[in-house]
Parts: sequence; structure tokens; C-alpha cells
Amino acid sequence: MRRARRRVARGSLLVALLGEVSAGPARDHNLLWRHFTGVPSRVVATAEQDAAFESAATADLRAAVGRHPDDPLLRGLIADLRRASPRFESLWQERAVARHASSRKTIRHPQVGPLTLDCDVLTVEGSDLRTVLYTAVPGAPDEDARALLRTIGTQFSGSPS
Repeated sequence: MRRARRRVARGSLLVALLGEVSAGPARDHNLLWRHFTGVPSRVVATAEQDAAFESAATADLRAAVGRHPDDPLLRGLIADLRRASPRFESLWQERAVARHASSRKTIRHPQVGPLTLDCDVLTVEGSDLRTVLYTAVPGAPDEDARALLRTIGTQFSGSPS
């Protein structure tokens, strides 16, 4: 039985934070594709942060293959990533399996400046449903910037870069 595809929901605050990431070719909507092929992003990371994200995300993708070994779209994404990114290919060969659950990200926003946010991935057990939460440390300047972003909304969201 083929599993149903779910459309990704993006709130207006996420669009205001990261820019319109669902514009352009369908493949560019995929976070791993965007990262490993260098599609512009507002996320700013050190080499160590990038390496940690890449390892966790690749291991999470391998876990998805374990749950859906016959999914042609998933297999196609992996094949394309392996061809497009030597870094992804190297990580894929490590065969690590895990769930990506959290990280800290710095977003370079063109109107409110840099925000450093906790990024937590909440997973509904027994399904592939996930919610990603971006939160700021209470009382930190990032919380004020996030509140300002909520106020100005998507009027300045624009492109991710």
C-alpha cells in the first residue's frame, strides 16, 4: 500500500523568519536539498554547527528509508543528493540511523537582525508527522526580535537571502 503524501504547512511567522522557502522548483522546498546544494538561506552556522546538522539530518533521512524502503520519491531524493553533494555522499556511506530532534540556529533577518533560536523537532510516534518549533530564550534580546518579527509579519519576508 502506498502511503499518502502530506503537504508541508508553513505558518506566516516561519515565512517571515526564513523568507519564502517554497518558491522556485519543487526540489528546492526540501531542507536537505537546500542545505547540501547551497540554495541561499538566512541560517548562519559555524563549520561545526553545519557538520552536526548534516550528520543528524542524513541519519534521520536514513531512518526514513528504513520506514519506507520502497518509496520512489524518497529514493529519488537520496540518489539526487548523492550525485549533487560529495559531503552528503560521504555521510550517507557512514550508514548512521537516528532522529534529528533539536539544534540551535542563528537566522540573519534583513529587518530585525540576527536571532539565535532553539529549533526543536517534535515527532508524533508511529508516524512521520513532525512539527518544528523555533523558540528564544525568555528575556533574551532574541525574544524581543522574534516578537518584533511577529508584529511586522510577512510584509518584509521576501527571499531567504
